[in-house]
Amino acid sequence: MTARDGLRSRLGSAPPALGGLTHSLAARCLVVLALYALALVGVLMGSGALSEVVFEGAFPSMDTVLERCDALVRDDFGALTGGGLSRCLIVVFDADGRRLYASSQEAAEKIRASDLDVIGEASDGLFFEVFEEPAEAGPRHRVMLCAYGDGGDSKVVSAWCVLDEDLRVVEGTLFSGRGALTPREFGLIKGVYDGRMSISRLDYESEGGDPRTLVLAAPIVSDAGYSRVASMASRLWLLAVPLVLVLTGVAALVLGRLVRRSARPLDRAIAACRDAGGDDGSEVVESPAAAGVPIELTPVYDNFRDLMGRLRAARDGQRRMVASVSHDLKTPLTVIRGYAQALCEGRVPPGRVDAYHRVILGRALVATELLDELSTYARMEHPEHALDLVRLDARDLVAESVDEARALAEQRGCPLERSLGPREAPVLVDALLFRRMLLNLVGNAVEHNPPGTRVLVSCSTSPEGASVRIVVADTGVGVAPDLAPHVFEPFVTENAARTAGGGTGLGLAISRRAAELMGGRVSLTPSPEAPWATEFVVELPLAAGRGADPKETLRSSGTL
Repeated sequence: MTARDGLRSRLGSAPPALGGLTHSLAARCLVVLALYALALVGVLMGSGALSEVVFEGAFPSMDTVLERCDALVRDDFGALTGGGLSRCLIVVFDADGRRLYASSQEAAEKIRASDLDVIGEASDGLFFEVFEEPAEAGPRHRVMLCAYGDGGDSKVVSAWCVLDEDLRVVEGTLFSGRGALTPREFGLIKGVYDGRMSISRLDYESEGGDPRTLVLAAPIVSDAGYSRVASMASRLWLLAVPLVLVLTGVAALVLGRLVRRSARPLDRAIAACRDAGGDDGSEVVESPAAAGVPIELTPVYDNFRDLMGRLRAARDGQRRMVASVSHDLKTPLTVIRGYAQALCEGRVPPGRVDAYHRVILGRALVATELLDELSTYARMEHPEHALDLVRLDARDLVAESVDEARALAEQRGCPLERSLGPREAPVLVDALLFRRMLLNLVGNAVEHNPPGTRVLVSCSTSPEGASVRIVVADTGVGVAPDLAPHVFEPFVTENAARTAGGGTGLGLAISRRAAELMGGRVSLTPSPEAPWATEFVVELPLAAGRGADPKETLRSSGTL
């Protein structure tokens, strides 16, 4: 087994949630975006780190020294070279004021242990502040030794003194044992050495517990120097722009590839249907799992497969319709042709001529009936078929339809009964379409059952008063179980050979479509109550009231 096969097997045995993520386009895109975001963060952090290195190298401070604290406690003073500290003066003293390290000869000569008292300490938070105060005898300087309070947002003065113009101590507790300060000491107090460097000290202990004092004199940051370094740091940030553009392009390419790859199963399904030619190709369309369809596209893929299935069913129905129509027309037309040809050739005995004429007329009526039903069915299936909707009482329509069908029922020897409910049953219907629907149901019960079959047509409102329920039931032979699911399909008859007398197979299909156009439905009851063998139920919505809008009634029933 290869490493790739092993990985696939492990993914295949992953928990269902993880398996769903691996088949999710959104999850894959989120992973790409997360990696893209991490890469951007890395670029930005790298650029920021480079900028910090540039600033630290250009403007070293005590923080730069503290980065080498591990080496300092080991008295490894070699770590104090480089990294921006090369331009600084650094001296390290022990507790007795002996110099342990000097970064240069200049540092050894210019920074002395005697200066430590007037150099601000960086570690304990003590620092000097100097203010110039005008006075009659000349300018004076107030020097304060300060520290930050516990909150870190207020200053606390530990000691102070006032120096006159000649730097003599005239009042205060700070430097009380000294009469005056030298200009050099006053400069150190202000944190300035030689007019061009800031100076501070750091008290710490070595690994052995020996006190150490480090003095750092770093170049003072000038506006020009800061602008130069800031410009350099900005250029470093500009270098990140191409990297960001490259990362963005790569992320866009990967996302595009993911989307295209996710759409490939649908493209393959479309190609399979296109290559199938006259067939719809739905048989060759894989299942979503087998095709590797992402979760987000599975509904689209399933809808496409369903559409292909419906297309196949429609084409099968079209082929069956053509075959059925051609078969049903061929039989009467063949008889008409044969009898007419015999009459034209004079091969019919004089006593049989009238009989031949009656046969030709009968077959012509059969063909006409088929064409009439086919025309009705095609017209009703047309999307722009318009109805002439009127508000009528369904009981009156049922009574008229039963009276119209009574002659056919008596001719067949089938008693026809009706039962009309006591309550008015207003419906919005096309009267002609309603009668056609009901006559087809009654005719189906009369013509396909033996003489003596009882047929009952009833009309009533539903218990909740929302619809009208019309039932056509008979005590005949019933519907075969294998035929029941297909009784409303066009050209389906109980006579598989479709011989004469078996009907066109369009009557129930027309009834179903008529009920749907009027906002209702027709169904076959699976197991009707005794004594009935077959029961068709038509349900139509009750009209909302007098003057109700027909479109509103159909819209409320779900037809529009």
